[in-house]
Amino acid sequence: MTNREKIKMDISTAFDFAEKVISEPEILDKISTGTTVDFLESGMEKHEKQTESKKRKYVRVKHQFEVL
Repeated sequence: MTNREKIKMDISTAFDFAEKVISEPEILDKISTGTTVDFLESGMEKHEKQTESKKRKYVRVKHQFEVL
């Protein structure tokens, strides 16, 4: 996958997530303020790299969003 294709996919996923949040705003209750959100494709493993100042929350990308 080229860098351009990855960027297009990431933008598309972000818009899909925004639509999900609009239709089901309670999903945001699972994500605390100041958390970095990373999108994972189905089958991808989450990276456990944490920074001292930021928490990470992973969202697995399927046809539905699942906060991990």
